Amino acid sequence: MSKILIIYAHPNHNGHHGYFLKQCLELIKEKAWDYELIDLYAIGYDPVLKPEELYSAGQKEVSEQNKDFQKKIKDADRLLFIYPTWWSNMPAILKGWLDRVFVSGFGFIYKLGIPIGQLKGKKAAAFTASGSPRIYSFLWTKERSLKILTHDILHFCGIETKSFRLGSARQLNEQAQNQLKKIARRTLDYLVY
Repeated sequence: MSKILIIYAHPNHNGHHGYFLKQCLELIKEKAWDYELIDLYAIGYDPVLKPEELYSAGQKEVSEQNKDFQKKIKDADRLLFIYPTWWSNMPAILKGWLDRVFVSGFGFIYKLGIPIGQLKGKKAAAFTASGSPRIYSFLWTKERSLKILTHDILHFCGIETKSFRLGSARQLNEQAQNQLKKIARRTLDYLVY
């Protein structure tokens, strides 16, 4: 089995996202799969892009911390992103992490003006939940939070992706827990098979 790199971007471990993470970790440990967890809030990750990192202005500096994240991504065959949808998008901490880690030369390059993903052969799953009903997210926002990550960023970098979602994540009751268990199993089935 390949290594799974989990990127967790929620400040709370007691709600729906924390429960989903717990279910995924239980399944991963049950199967004895290799994994690593990056908890962006727990490590106090600084999402602010620095002027010296702005590749579009000719700058190419990558911090040692972000080089370490790039190595972890290179070493993993599977990526799992767990984050809430706030204001139809991912949390700023995750967006900043993506901006600072999936940079030109690592995630993609341009050849003759055409973008070429540099992370082909990898597979990623994204899980999100929000307080809004699923129908609202589907009809009104068109699942924007997931599409930005899976299509606009990961697919752009050559990564095969699939998204998973729980709507109406307001109360972590037994029904929500059962749904999250099923979604966790489907997510890991997608990633490893």
